[in-house]
Amino acid sequence: MAPRRHSLSQTDVAKACGLSEMTVSRVLRDQPGVSLENVEKVRATARLMGYVPNRIAGALAGAQVPLVAVIVPGLANMVFPEVLMGLSAALDGSHLQPLLGLGHYAAATEEHVLSELLAWRPAAVVLTGLTHSDGSRAMLARAGLPVVEIMECEGKGIDCVVGVAQRAAGAEMGRAVAAAGHRKVVLLGSAQQEDRRQERRFAGFTEALEVAGGRVLGSVSYDGASALPKGRILAAQALDRWPDLDFLYCTNDMIAAGALFGLQAAGRVVPRDVGLAGFSGLEILAGLSPRIATTDTRRFEIGERAGQMIRARLAGGAPGQRAEIAARLLPGETLRARRVAP
Repeated sequence: MAPRRHSLSQTDVAKACGLSEMTVSRVLRDQPGVSLENVEKVRATARLMGYVPNRIAGALAGAQVPLVAVIVPGLANMVFPEVLMGLSAALDGSHLQPLLGLGHYAAATEEHVLSELLAWRPAAVVLTGLTHSDGSRAMLARAGLPVVEIMECEGKGIDCVVGVAQRAAGAEMGRAVAAAGHRKVVLLGSAQQEDRRQERRFAGFTEALEVAGGRVLGSVSYDGASALPKGRILAAQALDRWPDLDFLYCTNDMIAAGALFGLQAAGRVVPRDVGLAGFSGLEILAGLSPRIATTDTRRFEIGERAGQMIRARLAGGAPGQRAEIAARLLPGETLRARRVAP
């Protein structure tokens, strides 16, 4: 077995630079009080030597490390990768790095993951949604870190909040569906009981549709992560239970894309026979014909704004920042006016 190589320390870097350990420590921790010449000298030397700071040692000493703990429900439906890209773009150049955990739409799982991530002494935390367990809230209160809750903005936040108004986005689609002449709608959704964003969105949609004279016949749901085959199965189930339905409103674009295939396999012409809409505005819809109506939630911008809030808070900015990112309805080709039978 090869011998374990000696890990470089700040002492090694200081000797190579001919500077004091205090000066090197200040540079490597991005602290002020060091001349530009020495900053460049220390960084160049550390880079050539292959020095990597021991963040764990700093954490054990009680210091925070330049990590941002980020907990999202999952990565399967392509929504959250774009959020993470926006967050990373905003953190670029700050030495902060995202540390990812998955909550799987379960408050208990989120609490467990949060506990594990907080053990690394992150500088800030990003959570999905506004609904969290009492245990999670207690841990965050004790930690006293900047917190940003993303994806929705209706309700009281722990600290900073950035997202779309889910209920309003659903209502906007409900009005558009009714205006296009659709009256018998079925909802295709997730069986996750703790997905409050879906709950608010469907509630806004249903209320707006009913005010305009339409109605929701019922709903069918899937377990686990979103996937095209699940959308196809749900569409088939909906047609079997409500053969006279004229519109499917789906919880996200992956399910909507699968539903399109299910409708086509059943011989239903979209949108002539049945209209269809999803939610999120994923690029996958650009390659489908007809192009599915959806709501663009501007996920990259949500992540980017969250990163900006974190940097502002760590720089001494006031807590409680809030930002609503305006969702955009994209009618596509599956939300066309149809004649309502007399």
